[in-house]
Amino acid sequence: MSIIIVIGHPMDERQTLIQTIAVLEARLADLQKRLPAHSIPPAMITEMDELDEQLAEARLRLAELNSQPLY
Repeated sequence: MSIIIVIGHPMDERQTLIQTIAVLEARLADLQKRLPAHSIPPAMITEMDELDEQLAEARLRLAELNSQPLY
C-alpha cells in the first residue's frame, strides 16, 4: 500500500503527514508483533521494509515543513 500526500497549504500537509506517520507507526508495530521468532516469511520482511521507507519519507517531509516559516 502506498501513501499519497497531496501538497497544498503547509498546515494541511503537516496535519496529513502527522496522521500518515501515526498510521504507518501503528501498522509497523502490528507487523512486528506478528513476526514469528523463526523463519520470517519474505513477504513480511518486504512489508516491513516498505513501511520503514514510507515512514522515513513522511518524517523527512514533516521535518522539512517544520523548518519552513508559517504563512
